[in-house]
Amino acid sequence: MNKNTKFLLLLAVISLFSQVVFAGVMKTGNPIRERENKGGMTESIAKKFVKLQEMVADSKNVEARAGLTALLAKRLNNYEKANVNQFLGWVDYAEEKYRSAGKYLQVAIDSDALHNQAHFSVMLQQAQIIAASGDYQKAIDSIHRYYKVTDEIKDSTFYLEASIYAQMEKYRLAIKALKKAIELSDKPVESWYYLLFNLHMQLSEFKQASQSLEVLIKLNPNKRDYWIKLSEVYFTLKKDDKSLAVLILADENGLIPEEKDRIKLFKMYAFLGVPFKAGNVLEKGLKSGVIKPSYKHWDDLGSIWYTAAEMDRSLSAYDEASKLASDGKIDFRRAYIYFARDDWSGARNALLSSLEKGGLKEKKIGTAYLLLGMAESEMKNTSSALKYLRKAVGYKNVRNSAAQWIGHIEKQVKDAKKRAEAERAMEEERAANEILDQ
Repeated sequence: MNKNTKFLLLLAVISLFSQVVFAGVMKTGNPIRERENKGGMTESIAKKFVKLQEMVADSKNVEARAGLTALLAKRLNNYEKANVNQFLGWVDYAEEKYRSAGKYLQVAIDSDALHNQAHFSVMLQQAQIIAASGDYQKAIDSIHRYYKVTDEIKDSTFYLEASIYAQMEKYRLAIKALKKAIELSDKPVESWYYLLFNLHMQLSEFKQASQSLEVLIKLNPNKRDYWIKLSEVYFTLKKDDKSLAVLILADENGLIPEEKDRIKLFKMYAFLGVPFKAGNVLEKGLKSGVIKPSYKHWDDLGSIWYTAAEMDRSLSAYDEASKLASDGKIDFRRAYIYFARDDWSGARNALLSSLEKGGLKEKKIGTAYLLLGMAESEMKNTSSALKYLRKAVGYKNVRNSAAQWIGHIEKQVKDAKKRAEAERAMEEERAANEILDQ
C-alpha cells in the first residue's frame, strides 16, 4: 500500500472515531438490531480484559496478543469471545497484519453477540482493514452490507466510502458519497473539502474545484497552498483577474514569502499587462534576497522595466544581468536603451562588451558594428566610426545601411575639408589685402 493510500485511509479512520459529538447522521429506516446472543462479561474475565485493553492502549502488542490468545483458550461465552476477537483484530491491524485482523473481526461480527454500537463499529473497522490491504471493492461491499443493517449512518462513514472510491479512481462515486458526508455534517470539515477539491481536479472540473478551494480558504485562511491552488485554478478557467486578485490577497496576508511565490506573482502581473507592479515585486525580491540573484531574474527585471518605460531601472537591472552573462546578448540590448537616451558613450561600451563576450548571431554582429559606427560618428570620432562601418559592410543584413553611413560620413569629411580650404583661402586673401592696404 503506497503512502498516499495509507494517508487517505488514515484520515478516514480518524474521522470515524473523532466525530462522535459533532457527527451528523442519516436514519436508514432499517429495524433496530436485536443481537442473537445476549450474554455479558463475567467479573473475572472483565478484570483480565481491562488489563489487556491497557496493554493495547500502551502499544504492548506482543504481550497483549499473548494474553488475548490465552484468554480466548478459556471457557468464554459468546459475548466474551466476540470482545477478545475484536481486540485481537485491532492488535493485528496495528501491525499491518490485515488478513488475520480481518478474520478476527469477522468472528466477532458472526457471533452476533456485541452490543449495537460495538457491532456496527466492528463492521466498519473490518471495511477499513480490507481497504488497507488494497482490496477496495471488497471494502466497498463491506460498507454497503453495513448500510443494509444499521439504523443510522454517520457522515464520517460516507467519507470513508468516498476515500475508498477515490483509491479505486471511481471519482464520480467518490464525489457522490462525499457530498452526502458534507450535507450531513454539522460543520464543514477541512479534510473532506480537500478531498472534494482533488476529486474535481481529477475530472478536470475546475469550476467545482475552485468552489471547494473557496470553502477551504474560509476554513483555513492561513494555508498558503489553498491560495496558490485557487489562483492556478482561476487561471485555468481564464479568470485572470481573479487569479491575480487571489495572489495579491495572499501577499497582503504574508502567505507567499517564498521565492517561487514571488516569481509567480511577478509573472501574473506581467501577463496581465501591469509591468510597473511586476517590476516592483521582482526588484524587491531581488534586493531583499528572497529571490536569488541570477542572470535570468535580472534579465526579466530589465525587460519588465523596459516595458514600463522605466529606462533607468531597466538599465540598472541589465547592468546586473551583464555581470552574470556568459555571452553578449544582454549587452546588445543595453546598447539599444543607451541609443534611445542619446548616450553614445554608454552605447559604445555596451556594444564593445557584447562583441567581446560573443555568442551573437551573424546578423546581430553586423548590427553591432553598424551601431558602433553610428555611435562613434555622433561623438565625432570619424576614424573609429569608419572602421566599424567598414566592418559592418561585410554583413549582408546591414550592408546598405553601413554603406550609406560611410557615404554620409565621407561626404561630411569632404564638405568639412572644402569648408576648411575655403576658409583658409579667404584668410589668405584677407591677409594679402591687408598687406596691399599698407
